[in-house]
Amino acid sequence: MPNVVFFSFTEADRGVVLTTKGRAVNPFYNNLNFLVKDLLKRWNTEDGSVIRQAITKAMTGTSRTIVFVGEKTHSSGWVREEVKMAIANKKPVYAIRLKDTNGKKPKALEDNGIFLYDWSEERLQELATK
Repeated sequence: MPNVVFFSFTEADRGVVLTTKGRAVNPFYNNLNFLVKDLLKRWNTEDGSVIRQAITKAMTGTSRTIVFVGEKTHSSGWVREEVKMAIANKKPVYAIRLKDTNGKKPKALEDNGIFLYDWSEERLQELATK
């Protein structure tokens, strides 16, 4: 059974995460090979319950969550919520910096003892399939 990973990220990092997802699911790109679920769809709502429901649906059937940490991830309430939801569902959470970023480590990662890895595609592949 293939690994299905939930991607957690901030809106500011949408473009780079979309590119990474494209590489992971592209059978002709050999460095990354796993399935992805995420909330790349843009939401036209401020209703927290609607967003939580969408996160729950996207996380269904995943084996783990990977948090992409960029410059502004530490201030995202939704990344914090996604980490909390994954842990509540007893799924592992991993975190990796986006290439060429050095943003502050999110408190949700600190509070839950989640190590923040430096960027490399090799590390991302390892986290997605371990």
